[in-house]
Amino acid sequence: MNPTLLHTLDAQPLAIIGDIHGEIQALDALLDLLDRNPDTKKRLLIFIGDLCDRGPDSVGVIRRVRELMDQGRALTILGNHEINLLANDAKDGSGWFFDSREASDTPFYAPFSRASARERPEIRDFLCNLPLAIRMPGLRIVHAAWDPVSIQAIADFPCGHILELIHEQEQNIIRAARTDDLHSRYLAELDRWGKQLEDPDDPPPYLDAVADFESLEQRLNPIKRLTSGIEARSPQPFFSGNRWRYSDRTAWWNADTDPTPVLIGHYWRLFETPDRSTAWRYGRLFEGVAPTSWHGQHHQAFCIDYSVGARWRSRKSPDTDTEDRYRLAAMLWPERSLLFDDGALIPTTEGPASA
Repeated sequence: MNPTLLHTLDAQPLAIIGDIHGEIQALDALLDLLDRNPDTKKRLLIFIGDLCDRGPDSVGVIRRVRELMDQGRALTILGNHEINLLANDAKDGSGWFFDSREASDTPFYAPFSRASARERPEIRDFLCNLPLAIRMPGLRIVHAAWDPVSIQAIADFPCGHILELIHEQEQNIIRAARTDDLHSRYLAELDRWGKQLEDPDDPPPYLDAVADFESLEQRLNPIKRLTSGIEARSPQPFFSGNRWRYSDRTAWWNADTDPTPVLIGHYWRLFETPDRSTAWRYGRLFEGVAPTSWHGQHHQAFCIDYSVGARWRSRKSPDTDTEDRYRLAAMLWPERSLLFDDGALIPTTEGPASA
């Protein structure tokens, strides 16, 4: 049977690694810790997506992950940053790959290694063959949101053909956006206000077409829902990820009725007390949730993205931000413990009942 975008896996010990975002030093430190421990050295590694963007060496991270996969030691699923790359959607932090982003990314993320002309098609080919989600007995793994309708939509779609699915979904959205000439108005707003969309000090007005088009994508595109999460239109624009945004992330796990444990990345969790974490833009999604606690109506969900992708902030402003605030974590399964790149091994709490 050919592999599909929903990968099925037999029950076995795992180390599921959160979003890396080009932070090769953190990845090497975590892999070294796993290799030095006899209990974790031989277990299968699962990378939960967002290997790239913002950090100093996305090329090196992808190379390391690919080597581990070639050795049969790892599996990887796609995150929204890989989907952006495959869709040729050059966004913040992707200047390591897209020439059009190099100049605008340099003030925030430089120095960063850039993919060569030879490496770029190899990276795209590698990413094209990755699934969107993994299911094994008693465990679900997806980058942002386990949305049952979206999972069903991609479950039988063969790996290696995701570019076709991306194109198909893009065309579906454009056709749906012909109502009220939404697509043309969306492109016109991007053309008119594109520069201000990335300027925190000069916000554009509320861009209704951008908000409506992004909401349409979120409703209709299963790839978006699985890799970017379930979002809702925001009544006020807000600046995050170096861009003014008109849709906001939601805690979809609170409406998830499936008690099966689900591991996700994407949500920029912080390993800090909840009081301080709420200062982080998306910290509100974890209000009342301890940094190592499961969440959701069945305590079935766990976000293992501890914001290592924000280490560029501490490099840029070392006097006001500390690098140890942003960590890379691996969830050890079935132990349900967290191993961090600084060597800390911490059990999680309030987990779901054993499946």
